Amino acid sequence: MATRWISSILILLALYGATSGKVYQKCPLARALDSLQISSRSFISNWVCLINAESGADTSKKTAINDQWSSYGIFQISSKTWCREGRKGGTCNMQCEDFLNDDLADDVECAKLIFSRGGGFAAWKGWNLQLDTTGNGMANRALSLVGLLVAVVLLLSTTPSYGKIYTKCELAKQLTANGISRTYQGHWICLAINESGLNSTKVVELTNLSSNYGIYQINSKEWCREGRKGGKCSMKCEDLATDSVTNAIQCSKIIQQQKGFNEWIVWQKKCKRQRSARYFQL
Repeated sequence: MATRWISSILILLALYGATSGKVYQKCPLARALDSLQISSRSFISNWVCLINAESGADTSKKTAINDQWSSYGIFQISSKTWCREGRKGGTCNMQCEDFLNDDLADDVECAKLIFSRGGGFAAWKGWNLQLDTTGNGMANRALSLVGLLVAVVLLLSTTPSYGKIYTKCELAKQLTANGISRTYQGHWICLAINESGLNSTKVVELTNLSSNYGIYQINSKEWCREGRKGGKCSMKCEDLATDSVTNAIQCSKIIQQQKGFNEWIVWQKKCKRQRSARYFQL
């Protein structure tokens, strides 16, 4: 009898351990999302805010929607569309219960699919409720976002950076190596100075949820794609923001050939009427 009792307890403990989750704090959550490459770092504060609105960052949260459907895990992924209970299925081809443990890999993979196919962050009700900028809660919500962003920036700033700040001479050599005529290099150097301060890893998040990448601040909405190759340059945006500026120059050449330097508003304001020779003064 005693042996059976002990065995039963061990089985219950094993079952509990298999489905146990955890409640994340903001900084560890941001670190986990970054390591799983959920998106560019520009948007991690948005993901952290979404998760807190949806589940309180509790990986084991399950919410019944009605008699048929439930939402699972840290992203509150619905069994109606994205997963299936007790078996793999849904648009994510995953088992819903697998979203209830502290391993976020499956959750992130499915969340990225929801984001791409479901209309971005607006696919989650928690996002719309928390981040709707209309109404009396606008100021508090804006401050909340800023706080999250600061926390994430401080966290990620401790990660080693592999980019560099170019000198004008160094950039001129790279332009030559990538087929840019010296006749036009003054324009390209002026553009880089005023877009990024010659910082090859600069990333700027915009209000339309796109981002500008690299030394020439190439936009993710039209010219590249975050996390995969795409856009008119058929490039991964993150590859435009490394210590090598080869990809950034090649994509910028495509932009210039298709739309001219006028595609960069800063070029119109800062470089169009400047004498290019001044940008070769070291």
